[in-house]
Amino acid sequence: MKENTASIKLSIDRLQVGVYIKIPVRWNAHPFMFNQFKITSDSQITLLRQAKIQHVYAIPSKSSANPLPVVEGEQQVVVDAVQDTTLLKNKLGDKEQQILAMQQHRRAIKECEKAYQNALGRVRSLTSKIQSRPLLAIEEAQVVMATMTKAILAKDDLILHLVGDDRDDMDSHQHAISVCMLSMMIGKKLGLSSQEISNLGTAGLLHDIGKLKIPSQFYTNKDVSSAKRKFVIEKHPEYSIEFINNVPSVNADVKRLIVEHHEFADGSGYPKGLKEDKLHPHSLIVSMVNMYEKLCYPYNEKKARTPSQSLSYLFSSQKALFNSRQLSAFVKSLGIYPPGTLVALNNGQTGIVITVNTAKLLAPSVMVFDEKVPRDEAAIIDLASESVTIESALSPRSVDKHIKDYLNPRSQLSFFIE
Repeated sequence: MKENTASIKLSIDRLQVGVYIKIPVRWNAHPFMFNQFKITSDSQITLLRQAKIQHVYAIPSKSSANPLPVVEGEQQVVVDAVQDTTLLKNKLGDKEQQILAMQQHRRAIKECEKAYQNALGRVRSLTSKIQSRPLLAIEEAQVVMATMTKAILAKDDLILHLVGDDRDDMDSHQHAISVCMLSMMIGKKLGLSSQEISNLGTAGLLHDIGKLKIPSQFYTNKDVSSAKRKFVIEKHPEYSIEFINNVPSVNADVKRLIVEHHEFADGSGYPKGLKEDKLHPHSLIVSMVNMYEKLCYPYNEKKARTPSQSLSYLFSSQKALFNSRQLSAFVKSLGIYPPGTLVALNNGQTGIVITVNTAKLLAPSVMVFDEKVPRDEAAIIDLASESVTIESALSPRSVDKHIKDYLNPRSQLSFFIE
């Protein structure tokens, strides 16, 4: 159902807190970060006057208050606030700083995406070699992991980005990188050693290589019985170890993490149905991240959940499958609003969380929808330094299609750490 965005023209004198407005001038001709927003303070109305904006357009469907009535027979009194332009000058200065910060943020995201694409290329390269030259391929993976581990340990605060990379259902490389990154992030949160974090990353990167031995028909052919499909697919952890066993330099901990990445604490997993006390202490980290990723990006896209929904589902419905301390560390690492979460802001706008600083979980960076701004120029707001806050996470079903197309949450479910 299309959102009702009908608007009415109003003079500035009829504005009050709660009215959602559109400013009918160029973005660079006013002191606000957005062309449209809900008024949250009287000082915003003062700023409109000081900027010599005579009228705006109000959108009743997005407002929480009505415009002030026109008083018949009385001259509208305009407060001569424009004489003191200190507030306006300060706000314009703030906006300039915000624009510079936004440009810096875009550069950081581009650098992160460049690093991600580089890592993705290396993973694809080693995967293509795994069957013919397993020793070389897995040694390459260990070199990649050494670099990643060093980078992660060097940072006090981990910055988790969403990166724009459309996934192919049969392309497991993005999944491997996300499992690798998130597992290492949890390892750091838990205070694990450098070697243990590296083991988690290596296992995350290589956990599904056994699927290379499984013909694609078992994933795509509807004529294959579900029982046969289940039997064959559940062999992939053992197939992965068959590859790994060809490489003497891979340690025993990594091998266990890989073969146990579908095991659960209650013994309901596979291939051996082991309970937590029989598992490697960190196997459930990889298992948990693997499930989270598959909830976000299943083979059947119609069953996909948002990052926020996936995390909530793990915590509320799947606690018995995982280690409670590790699950808590995962939740604390991603926060209430994980990257990829669609959110409603308190200024009436809609955005998507694109970056989470693990030290400031309630104030992620959000890309904001504005139909007047091209998507590649969309405002990216660091909520840690803004008065704008998140009111709630949104279900994709509740968001208009044109807004979802702009924010594009489905094509951005790959994670990378800055």
